[in-house]
Order: sequence, then structure tokens, then C-alpha cells
Amino acid sequence: MSDVEDYRNNAEDCLRMAAADKDEQDRPLWATLAVSWLRLAEDADRIRAGRLSHPVDLDQLASAAD
Repeated sequence: MSDVEDYRNNAEDCLRMAAADKDEQDRPLWATLAVSWLRLAEDADRIRAGRLSHPVDLDQLASAAD
């Protein structure tokens, strides 16, 4: 199994955990974690395809989100 598949599987696991979690306050955390895994999968797929050849500047991304 490839890293990309692993990351997508982790995202699916997080969504299952969100659906099964009895604590409604935790559900958004699981969903956020799932999105993070999907973004990682997309980045890994782009790197593998040669469409993203440099590391992402996380500080720049964080400031852009504000």
C-alpha cells in the first residue's frame, strides 16, 4: 500500500471515529484531523507526480489562513 493510500485510509478512519464518537464536542476534531490527512494525501500525490517539487512553507500557509 502506498503512502497516499495510507493517508486516505487514515482520513476514513477519522471520519468513522467522528460518526461513532458519543461526545459531540470531539466530532469536529475528528473531522479536522480527517481533512488534514486528505491534504497530506493530496500533497504526497502531487509530489509523486512531480507537480509539487518543494516543501510547503507551513508558516506562510498559517499566515495566509488568518
